[in-house]
Amino acid sequence: MAGFAGLLCLIIAIGLIGIRQIAVLNRVAKSLARVDIPLQNAVFEMRINNARYASAIRNYLSWHRTRYLESASIVQRQDSSRTASENFDKYLDEYLSLSASGSIMAWASTVRSSQEQLIRLGESIVGLVDQLDEIPESAKADTQAALARMQREFESKVFWIDAFLENPMQRDILEKLDKKLAEAESGQRAAVTLLTVSLAVAIFLGLLTASLTYSRMRQDRRHREELWRRFVSAQEEERNNLSLQIHDEMGQDLSGLKIYLALLEKEEATLPQESKDKIEKAKTILDELMKKTHNISEILRPPEIDEVGLIQSIDGLVLNNKEITGAQYICHMPQKEPVISPEEKLVLYRVVQEALTNIAKYSEARQVEIRLQLDEHKVFLGIKDDGIGFDLEAQKHLLRRKEDKVKLGLQGLKERIELLDGTLRIISQPGLGTSLEVELPVYSY
Repeated sequence: MAGFAGLLCLIIAIGLIGIRQIAVLNRVAKSLARVDIPLQNAVFEMRINNARYASAIRNYLSWHRTRYLESASIVQRQDSSRTASENFDKYLDEYLSLSASGSIMAWASTVRSSQEQLIRLGESIVGLVDQLDEIPESAKADTQAALARMQREFESKVFWIDAFLENPMQRDILEKLDKKLAEAESGQRAAVTLLTVSLAVAIFLGLLTASLTYSRMRQDRRHREELWRRFVSAQEEERNNLSLQIHDEMGQDLSGLKIYLALLEKEEATLPQESKDKIEKAKTILDELMKKTHNISEILRPPEIDEVGLIQSIDGLVLNNKEITGAQYICHMPQKEPVISPEEKLVLYRVVQEALTNIAKYSEARQVEIRLQLDEHKVFLGIKDDGIGFDLEAQKHLLRRKEDKVKLGLQGLKERIELLDGTLRIISQPGLGTSLEVELPVYSY
C-alpha cells in the first residue's frame, strides 16, 4: 500500500510539474506573440520607412540634377516620401501601444522628435531644389552650398534615427527576448531534471512494489498449497482408514460368516434341500458382498501413483471399467510420464476415477475417449463419451436442492482443481454425450 501510495503521489507530482512547465512555456509564447515580436516588427518597419523616406529625398535630388523632370514629377505625384513618413508614424504609434514602460515612452518621444526634424529638413531640401532654376546665377553658388549643408544634416539625421532604432530600442527588445528564452530554457531543464528524477524514483518504487507483491503472491501460493496438501492428506488418510476398516474388519467378518455358513452346511446334513438351497444362496450373496467390499476398498485407496505413475494408474482404471461396462475405451496418452506435482497427479487420477464411475452408472456409453496432454504451460485432461448425456442446468438445480452424490463428487474435485489454479468444465446435452475437460497450470518442481 505504501508503494502504491508513493507511486500515486509521484504521478500527481509529475503531472503538476508538467502542467506548470506547460503554463510557463505558454506565458512565454503569449508574451512573444503579443508583445515582443510585434515590438520587434514595429521597430523593423520604422527602420524600413526611415530608409524609404531618405531614399525618396535622395532620388528627388538625383533626378533633378540629371534633369529627369518628367520622372521627378511622377515621383512627386506618387508622394512616396509622405507615404514613408506616415507609415513611420503608424508603426511608432503601434510601438507605443504595445508597451507603456517609461523607457519605451521616452525612446518613442525622442524618435518622434527626430523624425519631425528629418521631415522638416526633407521638405526644406525639396523646396530649395525646386527653386534652383529660378535663382540667379550669382546666387546659385550660395544656394548650392546651403543645399549641400542641409543634405549633410539630413543624412546625419537619417543615420542617427536608424542607429537609435537599432540601439537602444531594437537591442532592448532582443535582450528581453533572450532573457525570456533563457528563463524558459532554464525552467525546462529544471523540469526535465525533476521529471527524470521523479521517473527514476517511480520506476524504483514500481519495481519494489512489484517485487513485494510477487513475493507476497508466492507466499500466499505456498500457504495455499500447504493448506491444500493438508486438506488432501487428511482426506486421503480418511479414505485409507475407511478402506482399511472395510478390508480388515468388514472383510474379516464377512469371511468368518462365510466359514460359519460352510460349517453349518456340513454339520446339518439332515437339513431339508430347501434350507441347503437357502444356505447356498446366502453364500453366493456373501461372495458378491465380499467382492464389492474389496472393490470399494480399492476405490477408496488408489495405487501408489508415485511408484507406478499416472499413466499406468489411469490404464488400470480403464481396464477395470472396461470389464464392468463392456464399452470401447480409446486412450491418448503421452509417451513419457508427465513431470507434475504429486498433488496434481492425484487430482487427475481422482477426476478420471469419478468420471469413469459416473459413465459406468449413468451414461450407457458405448465408446469413451480419454486424452492426456502436457506442454510447457499446462496439463490438459479430457474425457468424452457418446452416452445419453444430461441437462447440465437441471443437474445444477438439483445440486442446490438436494444431496446428489454423483455431482457432489465432481463438485469436490472442482474445488480441488481450483485450489491448484486450474479449471474444470463439463459440457453435456441430452442425447449428445458428455465431455469433461480439466486444465492445470504447470510449475517447476
